[in-house]
Amino acid sequence: MVEVVRAVLVVEIGSVTTRVSLIDHVDGESRLIGQAETLTSRELPYQNIFFAVQEATAQLADLTSRQLLRDGRLLIPHTSTGDGIDAVVVMASALEPLRVVVTAVAADVSARSALHAVRGVPSVTLAILTLDDTLGRPPVTNDQSWIERQLETLLPLLPDVIVVTGGVEGGAVEAISRLAHLVNLKLLFNETLREPLPSVIYAGNTAAQTQVQMALRDRNANVLAVANVRPALDREMLSPLRQALLAHYARQLADLPGLSQFDRDHLTLCTVVEAQYAMARFLAERRQQPVLYTDVGATVTTLMAAAPGEIHTAIHGVRGTAYGVANLLNEVGPAAISRWLPFAIDESELVERLLNRVLRPQTMPATREECYLDLALTREALALGMAELRDEAPNLEYSRLFASGGPFIHAPHPGMALLALLDGLQPGNDLPGLLLHVHLDTLSLLAVCGALATISAEAALSVCDHDLIANTPLATCIVLQGGSRLGETVAEVELITVGGGSETVQVRYGEIARLPLSLGRYAQVKVKPVAGVRVGRDAPGEPVESDPAEVPGSLLGLIIDARGRPLVLPENGTERRRLLWSWLRALGAERSDSPYPEPEVALPPAPEVPAAAPPPPAAAKPRQGWFGRKKPVVSETESAPPPAAAKPRQGWLGRKQASGATVEESPSSMPKQ
Repeated sequence: MVEVVRAVLVVEIGSVTTRVSLIDHVDGESRLIGQAETLTSRELPYQNIFFAVQEATAQLADLTSRQLLRDGRLLIPHTSTGDGIDAVVVMASALEPLRVVVTAVAADVSARSALHAVRGVPSVTLAILTLDDTLGRPPVTNDQSWIERQLETLLPLLPDVIVVTGGVEGGAVEAISRLAHLVNLKLLFNETLREPLPSVIYAGNTAAQTQVQMALRDRNANVLAVANVRPALDREMLSPLRQALLAHYARQLADLPGLSQFDRDHLTLCTVVEAQYAMARFLAERRQQPVLYTDVGATVTTLMAAAPGEIHTAIHGVRGTAYGVANLLNEVGPAAISRWLPFAIDESELVERLLNRVLRPQTMPATREECYLDLALTREALALGMAELRDEAPNLEYSRLFASGGPFIHAPHPGMALLALLDGLQPGNDLPGLLLHVHLDTLSLLAVCGALATISAEAALSVCDHDLIANTPLATCIVLQGGSRLGETVAEVELITVGGGSETVQVRYGEIARLPLSLGRYAQVKVKPVAGVRVGRDAPGEPVESDPAEVPGSLLGLIIDARGRPLVLPENGTERRRLLWSWLRALGAERSDSPYPEPEVALPPAPEVPAAAPPPPAAAKPRQGWFGRKKPVVSETESAPPPAAAKPRQGWLGRKQASGATVEESPSSMPKQ
């Protein structure tokens, strides 16, 4: 532990990018001096994290005019001329997610609590096996026993950790023995095939700990007993199991390739999720208000809801915008993703683009359309995470939101990032008050501060106050709930600037309104909703106002979201895209009409017209065809084919077209421009 720190290099190794941040003293306080990033070199062909650190540090040295490298290594210690550094903190998220199997007595009690604890770590739940068999696979045959069904699911899996849980404190222990017997068979199977043995964590009734250890004594397995995750039917205790899983996850830090090229005497290691935990708790305790932190990365999606004395999490190890996109696509489907795009795209093309990301995960968005696709994926990842978070904390609330992650950081306009946050999280009943303060952590300083706190809490506090909180305000949001008809007025909002004038806007249902308020200014807001419309948890129709100067200036100012909850998008693609574009324009992300043309709509075939009576015989006079060719005329001796029972044929656009029918276009059937 370094007691006195002056210059620190904080390194964040992500799945796609490696970012280095230089922290040093300015006027006696620790401040962010500079930051640089490059592509991560953990994977092939380099397989050495130091290569990316070296390149990013060289960029940072050019940016700050300091010498930070010497002979290809970090210059340590800090010199009297201001060059070099005193310490290095390496935090990583480019680690393999834990593969977890949960075995529990009851699906709705112990298994559910264990799943909440597992979601506190970047992980993937491979299977949930319970004695009541609610979450197990259906039996292949009717005469299969419970143990046969569960083994059929468990044996092919390769988990890192098996969690065994069940039974309240003081309850029966016989059921736990059955679970331990199942785990023992899995370990025996792995030993027979010479496969790695998973670690076993027991988090059930403490009275059954001895029986579990005795059942697994013949296996050379690592068995760890922690406090019961569900000590009572109405109480959860998630922290002990989460800490055990976090410790198992953090063991991978020692295996990072290229770690030997750092000076171990001045090196501190931690995971990104540990840094995020520390800062989420700190922000909630310091401000004595509930905080929500979100981070959507290339592989991992993280949501943390912290309040004084408690924290709830929903972390998925393979749900992201690059490495985790295939899993996200499998969970929600292409239609759920395309509905957030302001341009039309064929489903097959969308799937092709997404799978291309899996093949080339380190490719950064190069066009505006790619950024929109990134943010569409982000919306779905946030929505899934919020559903899991609310499952753990049904009474979830937050009044301050911190957002980080590549899609937000690389968004061409902050309005795009805010719209993705509002669409994905859909804040409403979870807002305890009038205002939601949104911060966009474009430099990932929240994780940097959490990592910095491992060696200097004072330095972390200084960077948090001066560089994180002060420089990241994105917007202050008000959510109006209620309304029925699009376009009807639902509230009148007045923004009164301190030392300035006031501005009033009539907010209509289905729209987003914006009142600019620049950084450094403060204001008061007054909201007068109509009958049936409420703000936060206040009664419908009740006027609400903030304290004087409670609304701080930000990049986007004051945002009023009157789109209703839950947010419902039109089924018609043209209307939906037009609506999305109007929201983007309201936030200043787009300033002109949409440049994306709407696809031509294939018209349905016209109904078949009955064949007319044959005309009287005429001279066999050739007539002109559509393309200038002469058509032969059927002679009197030839019989014309019957008009009925014509076999439908395939049209150009894949529709079945009735033979002999014509398609007429009318102005009313043409697509709107």
